[in-house]
Amino acid sequence: MAKKSYDLDIILDELNEREARSMQRQEAKENKVKIGEVEDYFSKISVAAVKLTGPLSVGDIIEIGNEESAIRQRVESMQIEKKNVDFAKPGDDVGILVKCRVSKGEEVYKVNK
Repeated sequence: MAKKSYDLDIILDELNEREARSMQRQEAKENKVKIGEVEDYFSKISVAAVKLTGPLSVGDIIEIGNEESAIRQRVESMQIEKKNVDFAKPGDDVGILVKCRVSKGEEVYKVNK
């Protein structure tokens, strides 16, 4: 009888962990807004070319990719036509220095603090 009780405890712990992870994912979705899409990636200089649909500033935290393989980082530098900028608006094509390889078509989100 003790074994069944132990198994039930393991199952309940696993269910609680899954619920907590689900809540974290939902909270993360609510705290980010899509602001663009990767148009190209330049591996030699680790830069993503992004077409913006929302505003972006140096210092913002962005997430690129889907939930399972997304990278999250702070925008350290951004360029428009090879000129450094601190802010970009919807419709701008920007180059963003990224810490990992990204793929064309991946969505770019700004993470709200």
